[in-house]
Amino acid sequence: MNKRKLFQQKHQLWLAMLFGSFSISNEEIADVLYDFAMIEYRHLTWLGGSLADEKVPFDYEKEDIDYHAEDNATLFGKLIVQIEQMKAAYTDTEDSMFARFITDEDYFVQKLHFLQENAHNEPITAFDKNRKLEYYKLDQKQTDALTLFLFEESYKEYELILVYTYANFFTDSKLLSGIFIDLIYESHFHLKSFARMMSKMGILSIPRTIMEQTYKFDDLGQFLVDGIKEEEGAKEECVRLAQMVNHEELSNFFYFINYQENYHIALMRKALEHLKETT
Repeated sequence: MNKRKLFQQKHQLWLAMLFGSFSISNEEIADVLYDFAMIEYRHLTWLGGSLADEKVPFDYEKEDIDYHAEDNATLFGKLIVQIEQMKAAYTDTEDSMFARFITDEDYFVQKLHFLQENAHNEPITAFDKNRKLEYYKLDQKQTDALTLFLFEESYKEYELILVYTYANFFTDSKLLSGIFIDLIYESHFHLKSFARMMSKMGILSIPRTIMEQTYKFDDLGQFLVDGIKEEEGAKEECVRLAQMVNHEELSNFFYFINYQENYHIALMRKALEHLKETT
């Protein structure tokens, strides 16, 4: 399999592992899968960096991803199959990057088999559309507002992870790279927070494929200007939702996200200033 196709398969495996982790209610087991997913994300960045160095074009296209399961054991089985298919595609086993992929995924398979055989099997309710959030009594209007927010913001965070990852492949600036990495990992945290909430509400869903022109842009400065406006809009939505749900703990969470967006905007403005000074 060529590296470009391999990149697509890695992207899909990362998402299967990531959203598989979000679908599991047992937090200890979910954390194991989330750690594996974050390693798969690192694999993806190493592979993307290699493609960029070789000047081979690649994209974030993806096919349907099989991560829906009725229970944990079934999910583990699906992930094992996908990892084994992925491992079979590593033809250049002398390459140190591929050797790392293989040993990591050998362990993932071993651990998933162990969990499948020894962990207490539990049903997965992340797709049952119950639209209820444990411990919070939300009315229809509040529930609808929260549902819309979670779908929109989970897509935005997924998009930002991919956009800044792609931009980081092609920058020679240490300052910009550091900012991109900060923003990427902030978005990982936000995506995890929103997706786990979606899982509890039975509405977990992998975000749609992002358009190629979203990350293959010609003007980084304009992208940052637009991004600042988008972050400001997200702040307003967080405040609006915090006021609407009218529950101290849940409202505090959305204010917390709102305050984090302030620093994201500051980082993006810093990147914008750097671009102005160097062009």
